[in-house]
Amino acid sequence: MIKSARIEYLLHQHHNGTITRSEYDELMGTLKMDSNDENFARGLDQLWAATTDESFHSANEQEEFYQQLIQHQDFKPGHAVSRFTPLYRYAAAAIVLLACAITIYFYTTTGSGFNQLHDHDIAPGGNKAVLLLSDGKKIDLEAIPSGQLLHQSGITIAKAKHGQLIYTIDQSASSGEANLENTIVTPKGGQYQVNLPDGTKVWLNAQSTLKFPLHFAKVREVRLTGEAYFEVSKVYQDEKRQERLAFHVISANQRIEVLGTHFNINTYPGESLTKTTLLEGSVRVVLKENSSSTNQIAYLSPGQVAINNGLAIQTGAADVEEIMAWKNGLFIFNGQNLASIMKEVERWYNVEVVFEDNKLKNNVFNGSTSRFKNISELLEVLESTGSVHFKISGRRVTVMD
Repeated sequence: MIKSARIEYLLHQHHNGTITRSEYDELMGTLKMDSNDENFARGLDQLWAATTDESFHSANEQEEFYQQLIQHQDFKPGHAVSRFTPLYRYAAAAIVLLACAITIYFYTTTGSGFNQLHDHDIAPGGNKAVLLLSDGKKIDLEAIPSGQLLHQSGITIAKAKHGQLIYTIDQSASSGEANLENTIVTPKGGQYQVNLPDGTKVWLNAQSTLKFPLHFAKVREVRLTGEAYFEVSKVYQDEKRQERLAFHVISANQRIEVLGTHFNINTYPGESLTKTTLLEGSVRVVLKENSSSTNQIAYLSPGQVAINNGLAIQTGAADVEEIMAWKNGLFIFNGQNLASIMKEVERWYNVEVVFEDNKLKNNVFNGSTSRFKNISELLEVLESTGSVHFKISGRRVTVMD
């Protein structure tokens, strides 16, 4: 039932004004594609009745109402919906009627059942981060209003709406100090997007840190712990545009070398593996030490993942949908064990997870749901398998048989 969770995410993006051009087209395309379904037609009729206290008087009236859903306005990037507009209300209700429920069901090989949680609930994570300036000053990005923050070494730093930090080079300013660095840190329960001075876009997952210079040298180099998705801008060394500047991402045990590409890195401290997934372009992954051996250098093509255990690198086909789920506002578990799932839960909901029986860590689940639900809703659908139960006490989640 990935589709329902995906639509919920798209509606969330539209309502917040953070929907991209491709996401907007996907949302509109989904509404148009589903319009031939009988359930959709019934849903429109029920929705109309709920908002007007009467049924459609004709097919033309129904069609006119439907067109209001898909042709309400032109796409406006970064344009927030200032209130709960008719489109969002109608589209959300129509999707609920189509899907019957947004709740996503999980299934596993260990049985089935259902048990609801009745303890204290915990809200999902959101756009939270701290910016550390080169002079040691800390700025809590969640606590300050949107707008220009400061000028630093020929760079304007601004906070945009909905979790974005934007660095812009002042064209009239001279080059600043090359050794000045900024660091952005997302806590547990946090995520953030930062546009670097060279135009590269980075999305940080929870409990992640990105360190970068205000002025890149001939090799653009950043340092990462945690997880991030990069869309690296293409920057040329001179006006002839014959040679691009390389972009390097340094993590605990490897260096990633790219020119202009899209990729995801998962390199959390304490994890035994570092995973690099390529979506577009090309990537060279190099172990930090003894990198002359063939199994310590890997070249990736789109759709591949490099798995680094600190001693060697293995490559293979990537489950891109699952890997990119966090960035797309989803949890997607394709044969994922409970230990791995609960690590994601710990980071996103800022909780402590305790297993009463370590054998439960090996239970395997498949399914998907939105990351914007309270923790109880996620745990309830995991419980619906009958193979596991949960107890919430404060910010501690206990996993029980």
